[in-house]
Amino acid sequence: MSELPSKRPRVDLIHRDFIPGTPVDYDEKSLQVIQAAAEDALRGNGFERLVRGRSVVIKPNLVRPNPEFPTATTTDPRLIVALLRLCRDAGARLIGLGDKPGIGLSCRACERLLGLDRYLNEVDAHFVYFDESEEVWEENPRGRLCQSIPIPKVLRDYEVLIDLPKLKLHMHTGVSLGIKNLFGLVPEHFRMKHHREDLHRFLVDYLYIVKPDLTLIDGIWALEGQAPICGTPVKDFNTLIASKDVVAADAVGAYVMGVNPDEITMIRMAAHDGFGCMNVADLDIHGTHPDAVRRHFARPVLSSQDAYMGIDVQVRGACVGCLSSLRHALDRLHLGGRLKEDAQTILLGMKDENEKAILPEEPGKLWCYGDCCKDYFDRYYKGNNNARWLEGCPPHFMEFYRAYCKAMGIDPFE
Repeated sequence: MSELPSKRPRVDLIHRDFIPGTPVDYDEKSLQVIQAAAEDALRGNGFERLVRGRSVVIKPNLVRPNPEFPTATTTDPRLIVALLRLCRDAGARLIGLGDKPGIGLSCRACERLLGLDRYLNEVDAHFVYFDESEEVWEENPRGRLCQSIPIPKVLRDYEVLIDLPKLKLHMHTGVSLGIKNLFGLVPEHFRMKHHREDLHRFLVDYLYIVKPDLTLIDGIWALEGQAPICGTPVKDFNTLIASKDVVAADAVGAYVMGVNPDEITMIRMAAHDGFGCMNVADLDIHGTHPDAVRRHFARPVLSSQDAYMGIDVQVRGACVGCLSSLRHALDRLHLGGRLKEDAQTILLGMKDENEKAILPEEPGKLWCYGDCCKDYFDRYYKGNNNARWLEGCPPHFMEFYRAYCKAMGIDPFE
């Protein structure tokens, strides 16, 4: 007698003891091993039925492809190739691949840095230039923060959206998985507006407009520590997580990194709004049990105070947006060997312009970080050639990165 089908959300967790190669040094054997693992992860989620005869767009996490970043920052190119081939073999009518990286990097530049042209040509796929697409606003009456949201119009040219995030922690949102990966589809001008404490709510509101049909989390190499960009690679974690339920996929992804899903605001909110199940015990998990691969990843440190020699950071009521942005920037400067020990003073918050900061004896260059500092800067430092105000709520971390490099006479090498 056959078993009754489970009503619990299905999640497939596939682990391999050994995968040859690395994300930057691999051969066809490595691609074949990963393709077989991905096929195992997707089979039970109705992959072939989902893509056959349909137009498919794959959304990896490409952040800013850059040789200075750890090799576990972006979705593993081997898994991208594997998924492209699986879509072709399953009979997809049209295959697109695309992401919109951070400020200042076009989709075409991202495509060049990714360097997968030969594989795109092999399966007759193409790169999707989201930043060149017309922007359309879609009504979102169920949204609690945004009741109208912009999306790239080209996204609606595809019938199937496959979410292909990286398995990593994130100093702003706790984790960066399937839900967070969709942020790369948001037009850039609208992105920073909600890159504060309200980011979690925005991401869940976005699910009402753009919900992936399938999520495949890349944990071949993962990222811990100062993630999502400057963290430490967890090499050969060799794990894939797949589900049609993005909340369930994210819950398992968080769990295997040692993070309880209910710690993550966007996962809690998405579950509360009915987008899926966040309780790992209630999931129908196939393949490897999560406890068999679970480990406690090193958590990122958000504060920049006394993090780097010579950098005096003073915080007066700043929110997580500026805190995260600044720490991202300092970590990247440090990672690239560009952060000098010359004295720098960075002020965040400073909403009360009557409460003057107590500066060190040698403050060096003075930075007023973010819109909350604007009135303070205007009152005390406007016209001071040694002081700078960075606009934004929050400023993008690349704005400070570039401004710092320019002030110090350093090649930013973006």
